[in-house]
Amino acid sequence: MAAEGAADGPDLVSIPVGVGSLAQAVVTHYRSRPSGRAPALLSVEPQAAACVLESLTRGEPVTVTCGDTTMAGLNCGTPSSIAWPYLRGGLDAAVAVPDIDSARAAVRLAALGVSSGPCGAAALAGLRTVLTGAGGEERRTALGLDATSVVVLLSTEGRDAAPYSVADH
Repeated sequence: MAAEGAADGPDLVSIPVGVGSLAQAVVTHYRSRPSGRAPALLSVEPQAAACVLESLTRGEPVTVTCGDTTMAGLNCGTPSSIAWPYLRGGLDAAVAVPDIDSARAAVRLAALGVSSGPCGAAALAGLRTVLTGAGGEERRTALGLDATSVVVLLSTEGRDAAPYSVADH
């Protein structure tokens, strides 16, 4: 990041979430720094399996019924009991996205030369959902973002992990 002019680190990290183990690692990494500015952390799940979002909404871990999703690696109905306390206290925002948004994000990433399947592309799909559209300006302000912000998208798989196309949806 320093080589790209972002020595201070990201302003936002967008994390694809299943049970929350990767998100726990991200929360632990950024929230345990002894000093400095910590980025905002966004969890992104499929609409068909938004167990962390539902748990955050209710204030306690809950199990949701999972539906069909192309984001198979994120198709989880219950947050990790180990990860939950970190997620509850460390995430700044959470969103659930439909498969079509993840597919479109994968196409966009491919156009930029980034190989990403639906789970990995969920990070971009969630970012687009949160930062654009009605209420986007307020959400950007709440997350401390502006036109100069640095955003990190975590991608957990390449395109070959789950081939698909926007036409499939």
